Amino acid sequence: MKDPEKQDSFVLKLSGKAELPKALSIGHNIKTTLEGSIVSETIEDNDDGTHTHLYKFQPVYVETLTEKGERLRAKDTRSRSQQLRSLFFRKWREANEPISFDDYYNQQMLRLLEQEY
Repeated sequence: MKDPEKQDSFVLKLSGKAELPKALSIGHNIKTTLEGSIVSETIEDNDDGTHTHLYKFQPVYVETLTEKGERLRAKDTRSRSQQLRSLFFRKWREANEPISFDDYYNQQMLRLLEQEY
């Protein structure tokens, strides 16, 4: 039985990389802004009636602000197909389409493939 005093814990595990346009200096503070996706969840049993939920986060957009106020935007390391899928998802969400994302994605891909270049 779960002890009412004990609660599950929730952990965000950062994964991935960001390619910056220039070097950072060791020993200096920076501020980093991340946007990305939760790509998996793992639930571990703590053997005391509680669980630890581990959420794996992969960045899509990374921006670093140096102590001097210089803004460094990381290069998007996703493949072009991943970028396109992300664009379709954003457009689907903004349009509030009454179809599933997979159906919307397939429609958009067919539309692109049918275009002549």
